[in-house]
Amino acid sequence: MSAEERFHSLDAVRACALLAGIVLHAIMGYMPGWPFTYGSTSTGLGVLYFVIHIFRMALFFIIAGFFARLLHQRLGTKNFIKNRLKRIGLPFIAAFFFIMPLTIIPIIWSVRQLGIQSPPNMQPPFPIIGPPVPMGHLWFLYVLLVIYMLAMGLRTIVERFDPEQTLRNKMSGLVESLIKTRIAVFVLTAPLAISLFTSPWWIQWQGIPSPIMGLVPNFPALLAYGSAFLMGWFIHRQQNCLRLFAADWFLYFAFALLATVVALYIGGITPKFVAIALSDRERAIFAIAYVVAQWCWAFAMIGLAVRYLSAPSARWRYLADASYWMYLIHLPIVWLLQAWMLRWPLHWSIKLSLILTITSLVLIASYHYLVRPTFLGKFLNGKKYPRAKHVDQSELSKNN
Repeated sequence: MSAEERFHSLDAVRACALLAGIVLHAIMGYMPGWPFTYGSTSTGLGVLYFVIHIFRMALFFIIAGFFARLLHQRLGTKNFIKNRLKRIGLPFIAAFFFIMPLTIIPIIWSVRQLGIQSPPNMQPPFPIIGPPVPMGHLWFLYVLLVIYMLAMGLRTIVERFDPEQTLRNKMSGLVESLIKTRIAVFVLTAPLAISLFTSPWWIQWQGIPSPIMGLVPNFPALLAYGSAFLMGWFIHRQQNCLRLFAADWFLYFAFALLATVVALYIGGITPKFVAIALSDRERAIFAIAYVVAQWCWAFAMIGLAVRYLSAPSARWRYLADASYWMYLIHLPIVWLLQAWMLRWPLHWSIKLSLILTITSLVLIASYHYLVRPTFLGKFLNGKKYPRAKHVDQSELSKNN
């Protein structure tokens, strides 16, 4: 693949990873055990939540690492940092001050309707280092900025001691070899599984602990998403890995299902938001199964996309552009709809269908009319599109 080729399949994967987060947050209110339940609940939705939560962020950070190296090659270190501060840092700050406060409104409304005198403890289980700044659903942007900083620092050090790229080429070859021999999953699993197993505060059913609070991400999350980012970076160096994923996608899918079943067998299919009393053996098996499932789901989905979604597609390109905005603003909309429908005497399936439909329409319409052709489109994606502009196949092949 040439440096000028657009990776349409990975655009689709990135869009799916972000849009899956909207589905995840919509179903949370209808899972048993969730602090705010909005009527009837479903254990099946809990299982769906479990599966989505396993892979979506690891998948996102693999793709982020891949495109980070692509962008770094085009811009160089200085311009790369400027670009990422503009496209990730500034949107994070804007969303933190203008979108995050809006999530408080539906929470207050729900608490009043449910007659809750004291809201449940929403503190994360991991130790918080530094000011307890709440990140909410925006945490992935903050962690991505931290990883960019670490990656650029590491690259500067490596460049100094490896000017001929000998070490980097060997590492790229090793990554390809591990993927070709299908043992990359197990090599990647070991450090993260050990980190989770040795964290006494780990809530097993929640998997990788989302760093939703604090300026210093918890170590298992930083290890999980940092290694995913680094994997994406090396996959861009060794792009034959994409073909290997495409050839083995079903094998990864089968192992992902098997590992997920093992984790659910140990942890149970009912959502649990506290640490489960497991023996050391069960805890170790759960950690290994969960992390194996994470990598296998991610590799299977990348392979599936490379195999079937590599052709230019106006719809996927549009969704790839729209998904960033959609994810940033979806949470107050979803929670407001859940609070609005709280007292409706309807089955969860009807409420959830309505919430997803209304939310999707609002998000797409707001992107199409308020973001895509305006300064917000340039602010988020680097360019804006005139409303009447037709996007043809030749345009889809252009660079970011």
